[in-house]
Amino acid sequence: MILYKYLSPARLDVLAQRNVRFTQPGDFNDPFEFRPKIQAAASEQEVRTYVEENFERLVELELAKYGALIQLFPREKLKELLLSQKARLPELFRLLESGMLDKVSFSIDQALNQNIGVLCLSEVRDSILMWGHYTDNHRGFVIEFDSNHSFFSNRRSEQDEFGFLRRVDYQRKRPSVILSDTSSPVWFQTKSEQWAYEKEWRIVRVLSEAGCRINASPFPVCLFEFPAEAVLEIIIGLRATPSLIQEIKSLAPGFPRAGLLKAHEDQFDYGLAIDKFVD
Repeated sequence: MILYKYLSPARLDVLAQRNVRFTQPGDFNDPFEFRPKIQAAASEQEVRTYVEENFERLVELELAKYGALIQLFPREKLKELLLSQKARLPELFRLLESGMLDKVSFSIDQALNQNIGVLCLSEVRDSILMWGHYTDNHRGFVIEFDSNHSFFSNRRSEQDEFGFLRRVDYQRKRPSVILSDTSSPVWFQTKSEQWAYEKEWRIVRVLSEAGCRINASPFPVCLFEFPAEAVLEIIIGLRATPSLIQEIKSLAPGFPRAGLLKAHEDQFDYGLAIDKFVD
């Protein structure tokens, strides 16, 4: 499979240094990235199972908090009173849960932005919208990657949620999740259908594995080195300046598999024609 990375002229360093940024979700232009609606902390059955298995221990821990005060009351009577309320505990948990989930959601956002980054790629190379949005109005370039290269497959185990390509799923409604279900793919790969034109694939990696970290605000720029052999084509934007074209030409020999292409206006359609670069 072939995938494409759209880049502005300011990101010529991606070619020069063969380092690409894995971006924190909080730095994306979509504020809903990695933020499904958290419906509940746990399923109803999980809450009831936890109460059944741990209630007496929780009662003992609660009684221990009161120290000498507990001596003024018959301990067994208090314990019986608390035990009689066991059946209502899941209901009480749900009442308290809504306020708790807002704080949990904020903490999850912080943890994600501190620990993971995302490389976003596309199935298409000639989207005039993406050339406009991500290459500084067609002034930049696009890198064509061979997604079968090992750079795009870094899972440490079959259960690992990081280090492999996944196709983005576009939906009309914002998905909801149960917090205890950390394996749910909607955390990592669901977006509004309004972004469907991007035909995005993405790979999520742990930022501690980055080869280079540059201090920046609001998040540090975390760069991962990619092999030259993973690049198949370099496509120059139709509004690229002569100086950028010359710089890309000088860097192209460093990518032994890569051809050099140039985007042009399609003469018959609202689209781009992409042809072999002719100096």
